[in-house]
Amino acid sequence: MIATTKPLQRLARNIYRISLVPLFALLLLIVMWGAVIYQVGQEQANAMRDAVAGSQSLARTLADHTSFILRQTDHATQLFKLKYEGSDGGLRLNEFTRRQGLLDSVLPSKLELPIALLDAHGKVIDSANAYLPEKLAHQALFRALAANPADTALVDTPMLDAGSKHWTIRLARRLNDAQGRFAGAIIILINPSYFVDDYDRLDLDEHGALMLVAPDIGLTVGRIGEQLIISDRIDFRMPGPHRHAPEELVIEPPIDAIARIYSYRELPRYPLLAVVGVSRAVALARFEHRRHLYFGALIAASLLIAGFTALLTRQSARLRRSIRQAKETQALLRAAHQGSLDAVLLLKAWRSAPGKPVEDFIFADINERAADMLGKPRSELLGKRALPLVPLLPGERFFKRFMLVMETGQPLEGEFELSQASGGTRWLRHQVVPITDGVAVTSRDISVRKHDELALQDNRSFLQSLIENLPVLVYVKSARPDNFGQMEVWNKAAEDITGYLAADVIGKTDCVAFPPDFGLHDADDDRAILAQRGVIEHTDKPLRLRDGSLRYLHAVSVPVFDERQQVEHILCIAEDISRRRQQELELRQKQAELAAVTDASPLGLVRLDRQRRCTYANRTFEAITGLPRAAALGAGWTSALHPDDYPLMHAALEQLTRSHAPFQSTLRCLHRDGKLVWVSVKIAPILVDGLVEGYVGSLDDITTLRESEVALLESEARLRTIADTVPAMIAYIDADQVYRFLNLAYERDFGLTGRHALGLSVRDTMNEARYRAVAPYIERVLAGETLSFEEEDVKEGIERCMEVIYIPQIGEDKLQVAGFHVMRQDITAQNREKQRLLKLAQVDALTGLSNRAGFQQRLSDAMHASRQQQHLMAVMYLDIDRFKSVNDTHGHGTGDALLRAFAQRLTQTMRATDVVARLGGDEFTIIMEQITKPDDAAVLAEKIVSAMQQPFELDGISVRISASIGLAFYRDEDISPAVLLQRADMLLYQAKQDGKNTYRAGVLTT
Repeated sequence: MIATTKPLQRLARNIYRISLVPLFALLLLIVMWGAVIYQVGQEQANAMRDAVAGSQSLARTLADHTSFILRQTDHATQLFKLKYEGSDGGLRLNEFTRRQGLLDSVLPSKLELPIALLDAHGKVIDSANAYLPEKLAHQALFRALAANPADTALVDTPMLDAGSKHWTIRLARRLNDAQGRFAGAIIILINPSYFVDDYDRLDLDEHGALMLVAPDIGLTVGRIGEQLIISDRIDFRMPGPHRHAPEELVIEPPIDAIARIYSYRELPRYPLLAVVGVSRAVALARFEHRRHLYFGALIAASLLIAGFTALLTRQSARLRRSIRQAKETQALLRAAHQGSLDAVLLLKAWRSAPGKPVEDFIFADINERAADMLGKPRSELLGKRALPLVPLLPGERFFKRFMLVMETGQPLEGEFELSQASGGTRWLRHQVVPITDGVAVTSRDISVRKHDELALQDNRSFLQSLIENLPVLVYVKSARPDNFGQMEVWNKAAEDITGYLAADVIGKTDCVAFPPDFGLHDADDDRAILAQRGVIEHTDKPLRLRDGSLRYLHAVSVPVFDERQQVEHILCIAEDISRRRQQELELRQKQAELAAVTDASPLGLVRLDRQRRCTYANRTFEAITGLPRAAALGAGWTSALHPDDYPLMHAALEQLTRSHAPFQSTLRCLHRDGKLVWVSVKIAPILVDGLVEGYVGSLDDITTLRESEVALLESEARLRTIADTVPAMIAYIDADQVYRFLNLAYERDFGLTGRHALGLSVRDTMNEARYRAVAPYIERVLAGETLSFEEEDVKEGIERCMEVIYIPQIGEDKLQVAGFHVMRQDITAQNREKQRLLKLAQVDALTGLSNRAGFQQRLSDAMHASRQQQHLMAVMYLDIDRFKSVNDTHGHGTGDALLRAFAQRLTQTMRATDVVARLGGDEFTIIMEQITKPDDAAVLAEKIVSAMQQPFELDGISVRISASIGLAFYRDEDISPAVLLQRADMLLYQAKQDGKNTYRAGVLTT
């Protein structure tokens, strides 16, 4: 079974090798053809979208043109209505449609649209441009006009005209008589074919089509070249966004044999669609040209790939034969060195070009042991350059040695250490032998043996370095009988402490190296070591040096045993404690001095340990509490506290333990003679590495001060009782602007209490804006000036006016101002009464508008603001036409009612920001501030004139009047309000002279 499988595997491999290149070429051709077909499809889709966008643009242009003509027709009916009603129904169509007449101002005269004028019964009373009369009285269009009083035009859906047999669009507008009743209608007929037959703005090809469609009735009017199309059987549908653009239309059935791409645009306000179709062949001509180029280039590339594939297949067969021969040779060589215990590498020289020097070596072969040593798989090394893969090869140890072996032909060997990437080291025994144009390298790992040797050396060096750098004296004496007492080790610290160098001591016995009274030479100690065979400690061992100075050592002698458990060496370690002994002496002296200082302190001092037991109390503590110091130690110090205050002290110590924040309070102590003593207590923790190791406290006798404070508080209480009965708000503020006194009225007003406000600055009790307002007054009063001023304030959302008085307080030196007194009183009610009386003096009693006085004040303020802000403003001067006849006919009561109604309608017509005033009689004025341009004021003036033409219903009496207006403008002129009002009055006079019921506007002076 296995014998049969292997030939099949070889056959499969041969077939794979032979078919690899052709299959790759076939795959490449498939990818190329697929990519080109996909690209052609994308470009076709883009070309279709561009064509739809182009037809959409043309449809938008057609829609805009059609909408413009329909809007202008709408404007024509509106213009006829205005002139017809203004002439009380006297306008006729011959006057309206004459050359360069009213109709020509909105519509081209060449259109010659049929127009008809109908009376209230639907009868045609006048017509123009071959309008054919028809019965309209019972049609829905005419009934809608008669029933709807709104001034809007009605557009009917396209319909078949019975007389002309043409499709028409009817546009009609209602006409009213002088009393606003239905008086008839104006109708204009438009032939839809005009929009497509007489329109040359569309850049269409000779096969392009443009149409107007009425979706509600299916009417289509269009043009293809010179051919006019009118039909109600053409069906349009939108195919959807999956394969077509959203704006594309499809016509079913097609109009003719020409394929087109259609798009549409809806007409706003009119029930029509503008449809434009461009020839598909013209729109996609560029795409078709590119498609032919793509497929031509693809066929040429396919032929080139087929030829190149045949050439590669032939060369591949030759290469396979060469590879097979090389593999057979490598198999023979690999069998020779794979069984070796050493790492074996065969390196061939590599040159960048023939004749160039050797720059690198190539791994011609390598056994598995060598690959493991290099830390890479054998497959990744074979045939690769050595230097980039093995960073250790460049340098004298490897590359230069390889080159030397190649040049001399002599083998080399040696031992060396390598650093590994993991941080360790490896020792190798290396042998390099020359081969043809390369070297053979064998290596053996000797790391275990080499590391053991080095570890022994390192231990000795470490021990020696440790002894030499220890800050204590270390020396070793021999305990062997043949050289007992001979020095074998003497470190650097021993040299520095004793003054004896190691060269003068090592190799000599202690009795020879040191004088007899030298502290390190002690025969009794040596004998004790041999007898006890244990550690001996020497405390405060004196050492007299050569210069006569005395040092003290703390020494330890340790026996060192050999393998037979005999004492072989005596190890001595000694620490110089001379400085520590001196510091301990100085510390005791300082403690004595500190005790003397604390006993002389005016404060009682006490120290507690971690368990709050007293460890120290000075004499002042004893004098304040009457408790002897001996009795205060331990827990006895708590007996000095008043029983009612002990819980407070206990809680304070608990809090201090947690927060580490110092504690300060006033407590009571009971003296032994029964007297109550008030003390100021301060306690702070003793912190060591962030932990509480104890507490330090101080006591200050404040009994006399406490009695003085009580007397002062009683005096302040009497003063506050007097201040709190005063209805005004009273406060005292010192020179640092800090509140020192507030009466009850002040606290209620500011929502403060004496406890929270006292000690706060003026800035802390108010917002920043209010502080900036009062800061100048504070500076003046602190300079010694008495001030009285009014201050605006807001409390609980209510604005108030406060009368404030600042009175400086001169200090005891009679030179500096120590602070100032504040008195505040609410005068809001008084000011409101003044404002009410002032407002009543500026309001017209009849209309509720501003009177002449109020108007003059507002006009002066408006002109000032206009000059400051460079804004345009206007003033209107109005007069009621025929007002005297109303008074004479209906009486003054009706005249007053008319004035009120006129004022109300005038106010409703104007903007909310405009000021309307009545100067007297039937004269009114309007101030318009911050207008953008003069035309805005003119539009409002025309609106007022139009509004006043409507009748006024006054208690069953219908009165018709009109208004005349003079409109003057102002911007940054050096004139008075009287001059500006005079200009408006002169313009009003012109409006009166020109027939009333109108306005006249002045020219803006720059």
